[in-house]
Amino acid sequence: MALIGSCICGEVHYEIRDQPLFVHACHCADCQRYSGSAFVILLGVAEADFEIEGNISTVTNPTPSGSGYDAHACSKCATVIWNKYHFVELPIIAVRGGTLNDPTLAPPTYHIFTRSKQPWFELPDDAIAFDGWLDSSQVWSPETLKKMEEMAKGA
Repeated sequence: MALIGSCICGEVHYEIRDQPLFVHACHCADCQRYSGSAFVILLGVAEADFEIEGNISTVTNPTPSGSGYDAHACSKCATVIWNKYHFVELPIIAVRGGTLNDPTLAPPTYHIFTRSKQPWFELPDDAIAFDGWLDSSQVWSPETLKKMEEMAKGA
């Protein structure tokens, strides 16, 4: 099942043609500041599975690691659609979950950087959470690990 999304003004539309590799909520201070919210939902998507129409502008932002990332947004309304993190060598992008036409179709399966989580936000009791970066072996499915391995061979 494809996932469909757009910017707030409707100028940019996209389709994710395969299931995301992963979906997480990032609670780091940078994601809070950049999103203007307590966290951001990110869908890890193979670039080959992502198709977009519309005019996009790009800005490079810093990260605490120093590697940075490119934020891709609608040129008209500035809604950030996806990020490309420089430390990720595989052809994977991070699509903003809030831009999906139906965000309920991609809930986060785990939370990262919860040490920066807003104290007023309570994680569900059964939530998988990491203080910092994730341990992928604990949360990524065998299908995701296999697809990433295949991308690494082709990269």
